[in-house]
Amino acid sequence: MRILHTSDWHLGRSFGPVSLVADQGEFVEWVVQLCATERIDLVVVAGDVYDRAIATTEALVLFREALVRLQSAGHTVAVITGNHDGADRVAAYDELMDVSRVFIRGGYSRLGEVITVPFADGPLDLVLLPFLDPQAAPDDLPEARVDVAADPFERRLRRTHQSVLRAAVEAARPAQVSPRSLAVAHAFVTGGEPSESERPLTVGTAGRVEAALFDSFSYTALGHLHKPQFVAGRTNLRYSGTPLPYSFSETHTKSVTIIDMAADGACTLAEVEVPVGRPVRTVKGTIDELLRREPTADQRSAFVRAVVTDAGVVLDAKQRLAAVYPYVVEILLAPPTPPGADVAATAGNLALTPTQIADQFWTQLKYKPGKNTVLIKVCQYAGGWEVYVAPEMPDTIPDTIQKKFEKEFPRVAKSGGSGNPSILDAESAHYKMQTFDLAADCILEVGGLAFRPDGKLLVCTRRGEIW
Repeated sequence: MRILHTSDWHLGRSFGPVSLVADQGEFVEWVVQLCATERIDLVVVAGDVYDRAIATTEALVLFREALVRLQSAGHTVAVITGNHDGADRVAAYDELMDVSRVFIRGGYSRLGEVITVPFADGPLDLVLLPFLDPQAAPDDLPEARVDVAADPFERRLRRTHQSVLRAAVEAARPAQVSPRSLAVAHAFVTGGEPSESERPLTVGTAGRVEAALFDSFSYTALGHLHKPQFVAGRTNLRYSGTPLPYSFSETHTKSVTIIDMAADGACTLAEVEVPVGRPVRTVKGTIDELLRREPTADQRSAFVRAVVTDAGVVLDAKQRLAAVYPYVVEILLAPPTPPGADVAATAGNLALTPTQIADQFWTQLKYKPGKNTVLIKVCQYAGGWEVYVAPEMPDTIPDTIQKKFEKEFPRVAKSGGSGNPSILDAESAHYKMQTFDLAADCILEVGGLAFRPDGKLLVCTRRGEIW
């Protein structure tokens, strides 16, 4: 039998301000023709059918037309929901559609189900594993490695993508009776390479699952990652990727995968390049360089991100560049960085304390105060808080600001002395420092900056931003 593995159609998506519905319609047309030409028996869509939980009308119509045309041509179809889809909406009529050999599954309602589908060369056990949100799992989910005696609330906290997907696979295993099997899953399998356009399942790596979960299947058709790839060196564990580029990181060739599966489950794979849609390209230079440079034919037809490196202000950059690059959709301003002024989060920074990072930030900021503006730095130390005066400060502080400081901090005592605190020690015009014991409920607001001790951290707010 022949299987067409696709995933992550993301119907209804836009690329920047440009709707992709027309390109997605061309892809659907191409898929229908490909299935007829290649005599495909089973068409797989491994999740993220739509780009959002409540799909647009255009997207709904396009998917309905795709299913009708594929089913009418005699193809069996298997679809699961992904993390972008509204599971209850996509799979609302799953039982009715089963009789048409269009199998759509979403959420936990059919967990552990094995669909044995007859084909000309023998049966296939089909196990559909849609995206399973651990926080939405039912309390009676049979998880072998989660303490069954635990409080239901505790069980919900302990659940992970690995634990719920393992529960689904183990629930299906006893019902697998055919010599060959196909799993369709929407998950981030460890070893896969992400792109910029996937929506993270969790913070960090908590959303990843082990490749070993799928060892019992003849082939696993994966969805979620947008780049076509095998995972963990296994030729029967693969992401087909998106049919179209959805971010500027997706410069790779887009494709679908055809699997020839023998009656005993042995698989032979072939990649077929998707010939529709626009590629993505990034160009870089000053605005004059980009306007003078003759674009390639590829750049003229591609979605373009322009990285403009002028040091000064560039007016109407997108409008001007559109005359050269008709499908420019993103402009990034990247003026040259003065030596030593970058504050990149390098590996060396990871070893710094919060106070050292704050010191580095203020030093590299090179703040230039305006009239009646005072910039200070406040850091925690063993006995209280240190208030620093920036080197660029004048030798004297305007009386209005000094009085404001005294009014805001009537409870602050000068370290090693008594009386009202003073912001500036006029003895030296170099790097000024005064140490104060700030009460926990004090807020220091000077020059548009507000400093507030917050437990062991210092919250600095400027123009609504928190540092």
